[in-house]
Amino acid sequence: MKLLLPVSLALLFYVSLGQTQKTASPPAAHAGLDTASAELVTLTMAWTDAINAKDHAKLDALMAPEFALYAWKGEVWAHRSPWLDTLDQTEIKEYTVRDISPRVYGEFAVVTSVCTWAGIREGRSFDFHTILLDTWRRTNGKWQVVARNSCPVNSSSASTASPCTR
Repeated sequence: MKLLLPVSLALLFYVSLGQTQKTASPPAAHAGLDTASAELVTLTMAWTDAINAKDHAKLDALMAPEFALYAWKGEVWAHRSPWLDTLDQTEIKEYTVRDISPRVYGEFAVVTSVCTWAGIREGRSFDFHTILLDTWRRTNGKWQVVARNSCPVNSSSASTASPCTR
């Protein structure tokens, strides 16, 4: 029961939205990126925008049916359906993604980024600064995110051997 709030907040971090959301931070430059990498930066920004807009149609298109959110050490925090179900249950004050960096490996890719997410869930405020690792798969020419790993950090944990706070 003590883990319910942190797990709920982590889950909501990836699905919660508010009306005054900022869009994804634009990449420093697409120059020098191959076509697939540039597309993944654009898709990551589109995913962030879809979260902020509570656009379930776009989220459905971007997220694979088997999508899951994972803690940094591999524990499943939420599968796709519960992740999507929480969208309307959190008031988001800020949800931004920056420093988007894709690496393509054939039909798979990983995209790392830094995320700030703050809001109110079940009457409690939260403010997370997180390192994200998203795994994307290309099927029939279409990229979908299949997994997200999250490493929430804070100033006191960032320089330790285990920087993830959850």
